[in-house]
Amino acid sequence: MAKKVRYDKGKGISKIDLSKEGRKLDRNKEIEHYKDVIFQCGKCGTCRTVYHDVDWARVCPSGEFGNFEAYYLGGKNLLTWAVTSGKLNWTENLAKIFYHCSLCLACTQQCQIPEIHAYAGEWLMAMREEAVKEGFGPMPEHLKYTESITNENNPYMEKHADRLKWLPSSVKLTPDAKLAFFVGCTSSYREQSIAIATAEILNLLNIDFQILKDESCCGSPVYMTGQADKAKEIAEANVQKFKEAGIERIITACAGCYRALKDVYQNKFGLNHGIEILHLPEFLLKKIKDDELKFSKELNMKITYHDPCHIGRHMGMYRQPRDLLEKIPGIELIEMPRNKHNAWCCGSGGGVRSAFKEMSASAANERIEEAKATDATALVSCCPFCLNQFKTNIKNGEIEALDISELVRKTI
Repeated sequence: MAKKVRYDKGKGISKIDLSKEGRKLDRNKEIEHYKDVIFQCGKCGTCRTVYHDVDWARVCPSGEFGNFEAYYLGGKNLLTWAVTSGKLNWTENLAKIFYHCSLCLACTQQCQIPEIHAYAGEWLMAMREEAVKEGFGPMPEHLKYTESITNENNPYMEKHADRLKWLPSSVKLTPDAKLAFFVGCTSSYREQSIAIATAEILNLLNIDFQILKDESCCGSPVYMTGQADKAKEIAEANVQKFKEAGIERIITACAGCYRALKDVYQNKFGLNHGIEILHLPEFLLKKIKDDELKFSKELNMKITYHDPCHIGRHMGMYRQPRDLLEKIPGIELIEMPRNKHNAWCCGSGGGVRSAFKEMSASAANERIEEAKATDATALVSCCPFCLNQFKTNIKNGEIEALDISELVRKTI
């Protein structure tokens, strides 16, 4: 029988009872809030490998690529302690170490010291914000896409006027609908098959929905690189747009957008917008339960599922995508050894793909090899950034990369 894992509420970090074993801290605080617990790190190296499970498999793309202690969580903890205690000053090289990290939080999952297990992700983010304040962050590549978001509302340096070019004329929108499909930048400009599949699914289910004519970036790329003030400006502008459009529910097929709208806007920026935020698998499972979504075709596919960090360890959503996949006729789900809270990151998050391309590709290639070893014919996820990362790095069509929305669309 598989071991049951308990998770912290709203997070994908498995639960250690802090009331008995450690100190409860607040989340989303500046680095000063955490400085008194960072020293508890014992430099044992547990953050490097899957704790107990999966034959102690590797978990840290940053450490494995950097091949030096500073790139693992233990090293970053020591550097954080040195900075917060005044023993070390910020430099360009120090900032690069903290940005050489996809913020996947796999390291925090493995640490068995309660406070580090539960909160190290908070101070990894806080150190990026500190680097920005001190003038050493973000990386030059991050500033370029932040400028693009400022000027064109997307990080891809594409024209904002082209944001809805993917939208087929056959898709029916309801301009005054209370439900919005928040497409996101990657689905709008790079992985448009996800946007098309999602919109067509909503039409087939007779769901009244709108897409904001002036939809903008959710701000996640800016936030994840430590530019909190700029990210908050973006969030405030988006919430204002939602309110003006009368939006009460938002569906997104993007893991990063989902986390930004549901968690970061409210818990980091204090924007209690009162809008229900749903990731596509959540929404579709409810439709299946209510007998409103029925499948008419069988796919006959062996697939493996990749957990996006933004909805997995960041938000605790592991079950819903799998439940949805298992309900699709003809799908055989084969798990990779590292899955759920132990999943290996695709290497595209946290600004790594733009600033440190070699490390990003290294992480993607390791995950692709793990997927291929399952003998699955397709590597499936529910994050357009993960999908684009896999498509970019898969060689010779050795395995197909698909989004969960595409599979659902094929069967209804």
